[in-house]
Amino acid sequence: MNQDINVVRVPVGLTVPPAMYEAQNRFLSRFNESPRADNLQTAINSKNTALILAISGAIPKTLEDWQNIPTQSYAGTLTLLILQTPWHNTAHIEEVIVDAGYEGKGVGKQLVLKAIQVGRENDVKQFDLTSSSGKVAAQALYEKTGFKKRETNNWRYED
Repeated sequence: MNQDINVVRVPVGLTVPPAMYEAQNRFLSRFNESPRADNLQTAINSKNTALILAISGAIPKTLEDWQNIPTQSYAGTLTLLILQTPWHNTAHIEEVIVDAGYEGKGVGKQLVLKAIQVGRENDVKQFDLTSSSGKVAAQALYEKTGFKKRETNNWRYED
């Protein structure tokens, strides 16, 4: 694991610093030609959404520390959606993205393990994620962290 990287959950309600928007758009550009982190503030304000970031350098301790993280210090991101049903809590992991300069250094694993920790703190026992078949390295990461490939029919409705 990379000792210079700290993986932390962004505090609920944090006012998103401009550098975090820039970093999120940089991450999203790895998978989307027109990245836009338009929902970033809404996601951070949601108690059922945990934005988890890998940051090079010190762990931010105050809201002011969060505002002063340089864009280049953001090494990766993961979004954890905590879903509450009438009978249990479950979670879905979205947007696991590691900056190209940090690939192969354990950052993705740290992000996934932090997501599991945050989920467990919220009584989550089941975590789901999807990954396209071409993302071989990502699938290997998920297997190493304990995920099992399921045979399922994946359905989606889009407007």
